[in-house]
Parts: sequence; structure tokens; C-alpha cells
Amino acid sequence: MLLEQAVSRLKQRLADNTDIDLDFNLDVFDGENTEASTVLAAANTLPFMSERRLVVLRNAEKMNADALGQIADYAADPNPDTTLVLVAAKMAKNLRVYKAIDKLGGAAEYKAPFKKDYPRTVVELFAARGRTIGLDGAETLVRAVGYNLQRLSVEIEKVIAFVGDRTTLSREDVEQVMSTTAPTSIFDFLDAVGGRDCRVSLRLLSDLLGEGESIFGIHAMSVRHVRNLLSIRAILDRPDGIRSPDGLAREVGLIPWQARNLIRQAERFSTSELVDALRGAAASEARMKSSSDGRLAFERWLISVCT
Repeated sequence: MLLEQAVSRLKQRLADNTDIDLDFNLDVFDGENTEASTVLAAANTLPFMSERRLVVLRNAEKMNADALGQIADYAADPNPDTTLVLVAAKMAKNLRVYKAIDKLGGAAEYKAPFKKDYPRTVVELFAARGRTIGLDGAETLVRAVGYNLQRLSVEIEKVIAFVGDRTTLSREDVEQVMSTTAPTSIFDFLDAVGGRDCRVSLRLLSDLLGEGESIFGIHAMSVRHVRNLLSIRAILDRPDGIRSPDGLAREVGLIPWQARNLIRQAERFSTSELVDALRGAAASEARMKSSSDGRLAFERWLISVCT
């Protein structure tokens, strides 16, 4: 997805800085089923009523060595009126084609961000589309969609379509769009459990099961969440008094915005309540495996945690 963003930005840069009509001067090929001669023929074609042409070759790494060698030869004397872009998931730097492109200053590597950086990446994706959104709104989108840049990009377009011409977006805008377009999130369910909201927890549990989630998978995620709450609660109770999200995040290996949520939730429980919740989870798992109605056993545990 980062490569797609790079191509998209290149198109915009060409459109901003040159007189280019991409309706008539854009060719896109796939290296898995395209001959090098076809790509080079397009690259050597003069632009039509435009200053430049753009030729994009996706999956370039799937071309054989001979085809990539032909492209390397072209790079030694490229058509000055064409921008040829090779998009690859990976490409060895010792290949002749890579060296030829790098010599021209055209090699660029795009890596997926670390999980903790996804909210800022979402802010940047909105900014690239001329919109401004705060970190809280970006975090809300990441929580709803997950760490998938392609899905995030699609949902960003939905949010932008929802707000129309407005350039400054809020968390409420994201929440409103997500409530109508996104599937039920396990993280919303876990937040409801941590918030001791029994009614919402049971409703979201029903939604998750209706969407095909496994009751045992939900149980495992719930146990993990309670363990995280217990870890946070234990740190909050320590004499050193670490209470900042950044400090707690480093202590338990979480992202700061996740720590903020866990702090709010952990403060609703005592340590003994969370210990009892973990013991109850072990007992409920045994009942779930031996019962014909595992959901009922889990719901009873869920109610005990919330109340």
C-alpha cells in the first residue's frame, strides 16, 4: 500500500508541475504477464498533447532476468518525455536494473510504519488529501480498522466523502462513519468490558458472533485484555507512582494511546477484582469446552466481570 501511495503522489506531482493529461498519457502494466518490449514501447511513445507520459510497471520483481536487463539498458538512455516507474514488493540491490535506476537517483524504499506510528501515518494520509485531522481521530480510525494501510486508505476516502468540502475533520466524524460502515471491532468489545458496561459488552459480543467470530477466540482476547489491565493496575498501585501513558506504555510494552485507554479502564477495578476475573476466566473456559452452550458460560463470566 505504501507503494501505491508513492505512485499516487507521483501522479499528483506530475500533474502539479507539468502539463500532463493522464487520461491519454498513462500506461499501467503488470510484470507477471507483460513483456519488457511492451513496457519499453510505451515508454518510448511520444506524449499525446501533453508534456510527459507516465508508464507504471507493477510487480516488476516478477519479470525474469532478461526482461529486467532490457529495462536496465533502457535506463541508460531513457526517453526524456516519459517517467517510467517500477513498483516492486522487493528487489535485490545487486541487480543491474536496480543499479541503473539508483544511478539516476530514482530508487526509493517505502517501509510500513511501526504500529505505534500508525496514527501519525493516518494524519499524513489525510494531509496528502488536503484534510486535517487530530491524533485522536486518527487513533479512532486505526482502532476501528486495524493495521492495514490499504483498508485504512479506503476508510479515509469514506470519511472524506462523508464530510464533503470541510477540510478540518474530527474524531466524531470518524466515529460516525465507522459506526455505519465498519464491522464490529473486537477492540470496541474489549473497551466495553474494561468500562464495565455490561449491556454494550453483551450487544457487541452478539454482533461479533453474528459476524462469524469464534467464542473461544473472543475468550482468549478477553483474557489477554484482563491481564493487561492487571499489569496496569499493579503499576498504578506501586509506590513510585508511574501514571503517565508514555511511562506505562514503556513498562508494559504497549503503544501510548493504548496505555491511556487501559489506565482509564484499570482505574475502574481493584487488583483483587482483576485477579478474580482471571480465575473466573479459567473456570469459564473449562465449562465452555465441556458444555454444549459455550456462549452461555462465557456470558456468565462476562457479567461477573462487569458487575
